[in-house]
Amino acid sequence: MARKKKPKIAGSDPTYTSDFSEFNKLPTNKPPEIQAPEPQPVQPQEPKPETTTVPPAARTRKPRAKPATAPVRKQTAPEPKKDLGSKRELTLIAAVKIDQHTKLEALEKKGLPQKDIIALAGRRAIERFDPKPEFVEKPEAERRPMREGYKSTKRVDTTLLEKLRDKHDPLRVSSDAAMVRGQFEILFWSCLDEVIKELNSKYS
Repeated sequence: MARKKKPKIAGSDPTYTSDFSEFNKLPTNKPPEIQAPEPQPVQPQEPKPETTTVPPAARTRKPRAKPATAPVRKQTAPEPKKDLGSKRELTLIAAVKIDQHTKLEALEKKGLPQKDIIALAGRRAIERFDPKPEFVEKPEAERRPMREGYKSTKRVDTTLLEKLRDKHDPLRVSSDAAMVRGQFEILFWSCLDEVIKELNSKYS
């Protein structure tokens, strides 16, 4: 079935107009006080004058007060060395030899602690120790660790120590105790052998 074509309108009508302003305001039954007011013409707004903003003034830091400089001390002459005194306190040490340790173990089985026997022998050695001006090297021997040995202190003549140092330690790199360790350790071994012999005869 063929479609109907729309009719074409050609030409112009002089009575036709697109201005409908005369029809804008139609008669109404509303009282005048509630009727819509007539639109007021819009007046163009004048541009506001531009205001220039002044940037805030930069803060100025107050200069810090300089710290008062400490007065320069005058260098004083070095104090003279103090008198070392007539005696110095030394820490004397001595280890237990391997053969002595075996004898101590035998006595410990009889109820005599090794540390008590060593302490008794060391006390005797300290009482008898009178170092001589002759230097004695640390004796060669098979020793037990030093933690099982003996350690104590004794005051020794300063003049004697300085003479030993002048001859055997001129650079002063060793301790004061090292100057007399050889003498003390030999004495301690002798005292320990003595104590072991006494205890064996007593607790045999």
